[in-house]
Amino acid sequence: MRHCNSVFNAADIWFLLDTEKHFNRRLYLATCPVCNKKMALYSYCDKDKNNFEQMFYSGGADRIKEKVKKDKVSTLLGYRNKYKAPYGFKYGKNVEIKRNGKIIATEQYACDFFGNKVLVKRTDG
Repeated sequence: MRHCNSVFNAADIWFLLDTEKHFNRRLYLATCPVCNKKMALYSYCDKDKNNFEQMFYSGGADRIKEKVKKDKVSTLLGYRNKYKAPYGFKYGKNVEIKRNGKIIATEQYACDFFGNKVLVKRTDG
């Protein structure tokens, strides 16, 4: 998506049900990193397989989001959280396991900013 002379990715993607006239419908949701304006890109194909896109800003983004909410099948963020695998930018987290004040083990996790984490390594100690 493009706004304020910057190009950025959508924060979330909604996959929508097909209708009689349109199929392969998606709603891309984002916030401009420069001006913090809400944005929505509505993308769909018609019967002749022509692609169409409509961009909505601020209040229009909220209105289209409410309008297509009932047609939402799944979301990209829901998919990421469902399968619990770290995605995108990752960071490491070390956890010390203590018993009676002594460290008995250390666990290393790979985490992302969606709340997913995976145990990478455990050292007894």
